[in-house]
Amino acid sequence: MIEFRLGTHVRLGVEALTALDQFADLRSLVVTDRFLSTTDVFAEVVDRLGDPTVYSEVIPNPTIEAVGHAVTAYLMARPQVVVAYGGGSVIDTAKAMHKAALDAGMGAEEGLVAIPTTSGSGSEVTSYAVITDEISHAKIPIVSPDLVARLAILDPKAVQSVPPKITADSGMDVLTHAVEAYVARLACDFSDAFAEKAVQLVFANLVRCFTNGDDMDARSHMHNASCMAAMAFDNVGLGITHSLAHALGGRYPIAHGRLNAILLPHVIRYNAEHSESAAERYARLGALISPAAHGRAGVQALVGGIERLNQKLAIPARIREEGVDPSDANASLDGLAHSALDDGITASNPVQPSLDDLKAILRQVI
Repeated sequence: MIEFRLGTHVRLGVEALTALDQFADLRSLVVTDRFLSTTDVFAEVVDRLGDPTVYSEVIPNPTIEAVGHAVTAYLMARPQVVVAYGGGSVIDTAKAMHKAALDAGMGAEEGLVAIPTTSGSGSEVTSYAVITDEISHAKIPIVSPDLVARLAILDPKAVQSVPPKITADSGMDVLTHAVEAYVARLACDFSDAFAEKAVQLVFANLVRCFTNGDDMDARSHMHNASCMAAMAFDNVGLGITHSLAHALGGRYPIAHGRLNAILLPHVIRYNAEHSESAAERYARLGALISPAAHGRAGVQALVGGIERLNQKLAIPARIREEGVDPSDANASLDGLAHSALDDGITASNPVQPSLDDLKAILRQVI
Protein backbone atom coordinates (compact mmCIF):
# COMPACT_ATOMS: atom_id res chain seq x y z
CA MET A 1 0.00 0.00 0.00
CA ILE A 2 1.20 3.51 -0.85
CA GLU A 3 0.16 6.58 1.12
CA PHE A 4 0.36 10.06 -0.37
CA ARG A 5 -0.20 12.99 2.00
CA LEU A 6 -0.94 16.62 1.24
CA GLY A 7 -1.37 18.22 4.64
CA THR A 8 -0.74 21.89 3.86
CA HIS A 9 -3.17 24.44 2.48
CA VAL A 10 -1.32 26.45 -0.19
CA ARG A 11 -2.06 30.05 -1.15
CA LEU A 12 -0.14 31.18 -4.21
CA GLY A 13 0.39 34.14 -6.48
CA VAL A 14 0.56 37.90 -6.08
CA GLU A 15 -1.44 39.06 -3.04
CA ALA A 16 -1.18 35.63 -1.38
CA LEU A 17 0.03 37.42 1.77
CA THR A 18 -3.56 38.52 2.39
CA ALA A 19 -4.04 35.03 3.84
CA LEU A 20 -2.31 36.32 6.98
CA ASP A 21 -5.24 38.59 7.77
CA GLN A 22 -7.08 35.67 9.40
CA PHE A 23 -4.47 35.63 12.19
CA ALA A 24 -4.50 39.36 12.96
CA ASP A 25 -6.33 38.93 16.28
CA LEU A 26 -4.14 36.10 17.55
CA ARG A 27 -0.87 36.11 19.50
CA SER A 28 1.65 35.44 16.78
CA LEU A 29 5.36 34.72 16.72
CA VAL A 30 7.24 35.54 13.52
CA VAL A 31 10.49 33.64 12.98
CA THR A 32 13.02 35.11 10.53
CA ASP A 33 16.64 36.25 10.25
CA ARG A 34 18.16 39.68 10.76
CA PHE A 35 18.42 40.63 7.11
CA LEU A 36 14.91 39.57 6.17
CA SER A 37 13.50 41.47 9.14
CA THR A 38 14.56 44.70 7.41
CA THR A 39 12.76 44.07 4.11
CA ASP A 40 9.58 45.67 2.78
CA VAL A 41 7.77 42.36 2.39
CA PHE A 42 8.53 41.48 6.01
CA ALA A 43 7.03 44.81 7.02
CA GLU A 44 3.85 43.80 5.23
CA VAL A 45 3.84 40.46 7.06
CA VAL A 46 4.12 42.21 10.42
CA ASP A 47 1.48 44.77 9.48
CA ARG A 48 -1.04 42.08 8.53
CA LEU A 49 -0.44 40.21 11.79
CA GLY A 50 -1.06 43.26 13.95
CA ASP A 51 1.48 43.26 16.77
CA PRO A 52 3.47 40.00 16.59
CA THR A 53 6.48 38.95 18.61
CA VAL A 54 9.48 38.77 16.25
CA TYR A 55 12.36 36.35 16.64
CA SER A 56 15.01 37.37 14.11
CA GLU A 57 18.10 35.48 15.34
CA VAL A 58 17.96 32.52 12.95
CA ILE A 59 21.36 31.57 11.52
CA PRO A 60 22.19 29.69 8.30
CA ASN A 61 22.34 25.92 8.80
CA PRO A 62 20.79 26.14 12.29
CA THR A 63 22.60 24.24 15.01
CA ILE A 64 21.25 22.36 18.01
CA GLU A 65 22.43 25.17 20.30
CA ALA A 66 20.81 27.86 18.14
CA VAL A 67 17.51 25.99 18.09
CA GLY A 68 17.68 25.67 21.88
CA HIS A 69 17.88 29.46 22.24
CA ALA A 70 15.01 29.83 19.76
CA VAL A 71 12.82 27.42 21.73
CA THR A 72 13.27 29.58 24.82
CA ALA A 73 12.01 32.60 22.87
CA TYR A 74 9.04 30.55 21.62
CA LEU A 75 8.00 29.47 25.12
CA MET A 76 8.26 33.05 26.41
CA ALA A 77 6.08 34.35 23.58
CA ARG A 78 3.31 31.77 24.15
CA PRO A 79 2.06 32.16 20.56
CA GLN A 80 -1.23 30.93 19.17
CA VAL A 81 0.26 30.80 15.67
CA VAL A 82 3.86 30.70 14.42
CA VAL A 83 4.79 32.33 11.12
CA ALA A 84 8.11 31.41 9.49
CA TYR A 85 9.32 34.02 7.00
CA GLY A 86 12.52 32.94 5.28
CA GLY A 87 14.39 30.23 3.44
CA GLY A 88 15.01 26.65 4.47
CA SER A 89 17.05 27.54 7.56
CA VAL A 90 14.34 29.82 8.92
CA ILE A 91 11.50 27.42 8.22
CA ASP A 92 13.43 24.46 9.64
CA THR A 93 14.23 26.46 12.78
CA ALA A 94 10.57 27.38 13.22
CA LYS A 95 9.60 23.74 12.75
CA ALA A 96 12.09 22.56 15.36
CA MET A 97 10.93 25.26 17.79
CA HIS A 98 7.31 24.27 17.29
CA LYS A 99 8.00 20.56 17.67
CA ALA A 100 9.89 21.12 20.94
CA ALA A 101 7.07 23.30 22.25
CA LEU A 102 4.46 20.70 21.27
CA ASP A 103 6.40 18.01 23.08
CA ALA A 104 6.38 20.25 26.16
CA GLY A 105 2.62 20.74 25.89
CA MET A 106 3.01 24.42 24.92
CA GLY A 107 2.72 24.40 21.13
CA ALA A 108 0.77 27.07 19.27
CA GLU A 109 -2.73 25.70 18.78
CA GLU A 110 -3.07 27.23 15.30
CA GLY A 111 0.17 25.62 14.19
CA LEU A 112 2.71 26.79 11.63
CA VAL A 113 2.44 29.16 8.68
CA ALA A 114 5.38 29.11 6.26
CA ILE A 115 6.27 31.92 3.85
CA PRO A 116 9.32 30.84 1.81
CA THR A 117 11.68 33.56 0.62
CA THR A 118 13.65 31.24 -1.67
CA SER A 119 12.38 28.83 -4.31
CA GLY A 120 14.41 25.89 -3.15
CA SER A 121 13.98 23.76 -0.05
CA GLY A 122 10.22 23.26 -0.26
CA SER A 123 10.27 23.08 3.53
CA GLU A 124 6.94 24.90 3.61
CA VAL A 125 5.10 21.67 2.76
CA THR A 126 7.34 18.90 4.11
CA SER A 127 7.49 16.91 7.33
CA TYR A 128 11.28 17.37 7.44
CA ALA A 129 13.66 19.76 9.16
CA VAL A 130 17.47 19.60 9.08
CA ILE A 131 19.54 20.70 12.07
CA THR A 132 23.36 20.74 12.26
CA ASP A 133 25.32 19.18 15.11
CA GLU A 134 27.85 21.91 15.84
CA ILE A 135 30.37 19.41 17.24
CA SER A 136 30.38 16.73 14.52
CA HIS A 137 29.07 19.09 11.80
CA ALA A 138 26.66 16.32 10.79
CA LYS A 139 23.31 17.26 9.28
CA ILE A 140 20.56 15.74 11.42
CA PRO A 141 17.19 15.23 9.71
CA ILE A 142 14.08 15.43 11.86
CA VAL A 143 10.93 13.82 10.49
CA SER A 144 7.50 14.19 12.08
CA PRO A 145 3.90 14.99 11.08
CA ASP A 146 4.16 17.78 13.66
CA LEU A 147 6.57 19.60 11.31
CA VAL A 148 3.99 20.04 8.54
CA ALA A 149 2.80 23.65 8.22
CA ARG A 150 -0.96 24.19 8.16
CA LEU A 151 -0.60 26.98 5.60
CA ALA A 152 2.06 27.80 3.00
CA ILE A 153 2.02 31.22 1.33
CA LEU A 154 3.76 31.35 -2.05
CA ASP A 155 3.89 35.04 -2.91
CA PRO A 156 6.44 35.85 -5.64
CA LYS A 157 7.13 39.23 -4.00
CA ALA A 158 8.95 37.31 -1.27
CA VAL A 159 11.54 36.00 -3.75
CA GLN A 160 11.79 38.96 -6.13
CA SER A 161 14.99 40.35 -4.59
CA VAL A 162 16.84 37.04 -4.16
CA PRO A 163 20.38 37.48 -5.62
CA PRO A 164 21.29 35.53 -8.78
CA LYS A 165 23.69 33.11 -7.05
CA ILE A 166 21.13 32.12 -4.41
CA THR A 167 18.47 31.90 -7.12
CA ALA A 168 20.70 29.46 -9.00
CA ASP A 169 21.62 27.33 -5.99
CA SER A 170 18.08 27.10 -4.64
CA GLY A 171 16.65 26.45 -8.10
CA MET A 172 18.99 23.51 -8.65
CA ASP A 173 17.89 22.18 -5.27
CA VAL A 174 14.34 22.16 -6.68
CA LEU A 175 15.46 20.25 -9.76
CA THR A 176 17.34 17.71 -7.64
CA HIS A 177 14.27 17.18 -5.43
CA ALA A 178 12.14 16.48 -8.48
CA VAL A 179 14.62 14.20 -10.26
CA GLU A 180 15.41 12.17 -7.15
CA ALA A 181 11.75 11.79 -6.20
CA TYR A 182 11.01 10.58 -9.74
CA VAL A 183 13.35 7.60 -9.43
CA ALA A 184 12.92 6.96 -5.69
CA ARG A 185 11.97 3.44 -4.65
CA LEU A 186 8.47 4.47 -3.57
CA ALA A 187 7.74 6.70 -6.58
CA CYS A 188 4.11 6.51 -7.69
CA ASP A 189 1.73 8.17 -10.14
CA PHE A 190 1.01 11.02 -7.73
CA SER A 191 4.65 11.84 -7.01
CA ASP A 192 5.48 11.45 -10.71
CA ALA A 193 2.93 14.11 -11.65
CA PHE A 194 4.42 16.67 -9.27
CA ALA A 195 8.01 15.76 -10.16
CA GLU A 196 7.53 15.88 -13.93
CA LYS A 197 5.82 19.27 -13.78
CA ALA A 198 8.52 20.63 -11.48
CA VAL A 199 11.26 19.52 -13.89
CA GLN A 200 9.50 21.24 -16.79
CA LEU A 201 9.03 24.44 -14.81
CA VAL A 202 12.67 24.56 -13.69
CA PHE A 203 14.05 24.18 -17.20
CA ALA A 204 11.61 26.79 -18.52
CA ASN A 205 12.02 29.40 -15.80
CA LEU A 206 15.19 29.11 -13.68
CA VAL A 207 17.54 30.85 -16.12
CA ARG A 208 14.92 33.58 -16.57
CA CYS A 209 14.91 34.20 -12.81
CA PHE A 210 18.71 34.11 -12.72
CA THR A 211 19.11 36.72 -15.46
CA ASN A 212 16.16 38.93 -14.46
CA GLY A 213 15.02 38.70 -10.88
CA ASP A 214 12.10 41.04 -11.60
CA ASP A 215 10.50 38.54 -13.99
CA MET A 216 7.53 37.85 -11.75
CA ASP A 217 6.00 35.28 -14.08
CA ALA A 218 9.17 33.18 -13.94
CA ARG A 219 9.49 33.75 -10.19
CA SER A 220 5.92 32.49 -9.67
CA HIS A 221 6.56 29.35 -11.70
CA MET A 222 9.80 28.58 -9.84
CA HIS A 223 8.06 29.11 -6.49
CA ASN A 224 5.36 26.66 -7.55
CA ALA A 225 7.96 24.18 -8.83
CA SER A 226 9.73 24.25 -5.47
CA CYS A 227 6.51 23.45 -3.64
CA MET A 228 5.49 20.67 -6.03
CA ALA A 229 8.90 18.98 -5.96
CA ALA A 230 8.75 19.04 -2.17
CA MET A 231 5.29 17.47 -2.18
CA ALA A 232 6.77 14.66 -4.27
CA PHE A 233 9.87 13.94 -2.22
CA ASP A 234 8.14 14.36 1.13
CA ASN A 235 6.03 11.34 0.23
CA VAL A 236 8.49 9.10 -1.62
CA GLY A 237 11.98 10.17 -0.55
CA LEU A 238 15.17 11.38 -2.22
CA GLY A 239 18.50 9.73 -3.04
CA ILE A 240 22.27 9.74 -2.81
CA THR A 241 22.68 13.15 -4.43
CA HIS A 242 21.26 14.52 -1.20
CA SER A 243 23.09 12.18 1.16
CA LEU A 244 26.40 13.00 -0.53
CA ALA A 245 25.57 16.71 -0.44
CA HIS A 246 24.79 16.44 3.28
CA ALA A 247 28.17 14.82 3.88
CA LEU A 248 30.09 17.39 1.85
CA GLY A 249 28.09 20.31 3.24
CA GLY A 250 28.87 19.24 6.79
CA ARG A 251 32.59 19.59 6.05
CA TYR A 252 32.80 22.41 3.50
CA PRO A 253 30.89 25.73 3.47
CA ILE A 254 29.23 25.25 0.08
CA ALA A 255 25.53 25.88 -0.46
CA HIS A 256 23.45 22.71 -0.36
CA GLY A 257 21.76 23.41 -3.69
CA ARG A 258 25.11 24.04 -5.36
CA LEU A 259 26.46 20.72 -4.10
CA ASN A 260 23.34 18.99 -5.43
CA ALA A 261 23.85 20.64 -8.83
CA ILE A 262 27.46 19.44 -9.01
CA LEU A 263 26.63 15.90 -7.88
CA LEU A 264 23.40 15.27 -9.79
CA PRO A 265 24.81 14.40 -13.26
CA HIS A 266 27.20 11.87 -11.72
CA VAL A 267 24.50 10.25 -9.60
CA ILE A 268 22.18 9.97 -12.61
CA ARG A 269 24.91 8.19 -14.59
CA TYR A 270 25.62 5.85 -11.65
CA ASN A 271 21.98 4.96 -11.02
CA ALA A 272 21.22 4.51 -14.73
CA GLU A 273 24.22 2.20 -15.13
CA HIS A 274 23.15 -0.02 -12.23
CA SER A 275 19.35 -0.01 -12.63
CA GLU A 276 17.45 -0.46 -15.89
CA SER A 277 14.22 0.82 -14.31
CA ALA A 278 16.01 3.98 -13.10
CA ALA A 279 17.46 4.45 -16.58
CA GLU A 280 13.99 4.20 -18.10
CA ARG A 281 12.61 6.79 -15.72
CA TYR A 282 15.51 9.18 -16.28
CA ALA A 283 14.91 8.79 -20.01
CA ARG A 284 11.31 9.93 -19.56
CA LEU A 285 12.55 13.10 -17.91
CA GLY A 286 15.11 13.51 -20.68
CA ALA A 287 12.29 13.37 -23.22
CA LEU A 288 10.69 16.37 -21.49
CA ILE A 289 13.81 18.34 -22.42
CA SER A 290 14.57 16.71 -25.79
CA PRO A 291 11.39 15.05 -27.13
CA ALA A 292 13.29 13.12 -29.80
CA ALA A 293 15.56 11.40 -27.25
CA HIS A 294 14.61 7.87 -26.20
CA GLY A 295 16.21 5.10 -24.17
CA ARG A 296 19.83 5.73 -23.22
CA ALA A 297 19.79 8.84 -25.39
CA GLY A 298 17.07 10.17 -23.08
CA VAL A 299 19.31 9.62 -20.05
CA GLN A 300 22.11 11.52 -21.76
CA ALA A 301 19.66 14.26 -22.75
CA LEU A 302 18.79 14.70 -19.09
CA VAL A 303 22.43 14.71 -17.97
CA GLY A 304 23.43 17.09 -20.76
CA GLY A 305 20.51 19.37 -20.01
CA ILE A 306 21.53 19.60 -16.36
CA GLU A 307 25.16 20.26 -17.22
CA ARG A 308 24.18 23.03 -19.64
CA LEU A 309 21.86 24.50 -17.05
CA ASN A 310 24.71 24.54 -14.53
CA GLN A 311 26.89 26.37 -17.04
CA LYS A 312 24.24 29.02 -17.65
CA LEU A 313 23.91 29.48 -13.89
CA ALA A 314 27.70 29.78 -13.37
CA ILE A 315 27.79 26.64 -11.24
CA PRO A 316 31.13 24.80 -11.56
CA ALA A 317 31.56 21.13 -12.39
CA ARG A 318 33.92 20.36 -9.46
CA ILE A 319 34.02 21.35 -5.80
CA ARG A 320 37.67 22.39 -6.10
CA GLU A 321 36.34 25.40 -8.01
CA GLU A 322 34.43 26.28 -4.84
CA GLY A 323 37.66 26.53 -2.86
CA VAL A 324 37.91 22.93 -1.63
CA ASP A 325 41.47 21.59 -1.38
CA PRO A 326 41.44 18.32 -3.38
CA SER A 327 44.06 16.75 -1.12
CA ASP A 328 41.91 17.43 1.94
CA ALA A 329 38.78 16.07 0.24
CA ASN A 330 40.55 12.92 -0.93
CA ALA A 331 41.97 12.36 2.54
CA SER A 332 38.42 12.63 3.90
CA LEU A 333 36.82 10.23 1.41
CA ASP A 334 36.21 7.41 3.87
CA GLY A 335 34.49 9.66 6.40
CA LEU A 336 32.42 11.44 3.76
CA ALA A 337 31.31 8.18 2.15
CA HIS A 338 30.44 6.60 5.52
CA SER A 339 28.38 9.66 6.41
CA ALA A 340 26.45 9.43 3.13
CA LEU A 341 25.96 5.68 3.47
CA ASP A 342 24.54 6.11 6.98
CA ASP A 343 22.22 8.95 5.90
CA GLY A 344 18.59 7.80 6.07
CA ILE A 345 17.93 9.32 2.65
CA THR A 346 20.20 6.75 0.98
CA ALA A 347 17.63 4.00 1.56
CA SER A 348 15.20 5.53 -0.96
CA ASN A 349 17.78 5.72 -3.76
CA PRO A 350 16.89 3.34 -6.64
CA VAL A 351 20.28 1.62 -6.26
CA GLN A 352 21.76 0.71 -2.89
CA PRO A 353 25.39 1.84 -3.20
CA SER A 354 28.47 0.38 -1.60
CA LEU A 355 31.00 2.48 0.25
CA ASP A 356 33.32 2.23 -2.76
CA ASP A 357 30.54 3.39 -5.09
CA LEU A 358 30.04 6.54 -3.04
CA LYS A 359 33.78 7.18 -2.89
CA ALA A 360 33.97 6.88 -6.67
CA ILE A 361 31.24 9.50 -7.12
CA LEU A 362 32.98 11.80 -4.66
CA ARG A 363 36.25 11.48 -6.57
CA GLN A 364 34.45 12.54 -9.75
CA VAL A 365 33.23 15.80 -8.20
CA ILE A 366 36.45 16.66 -6.35
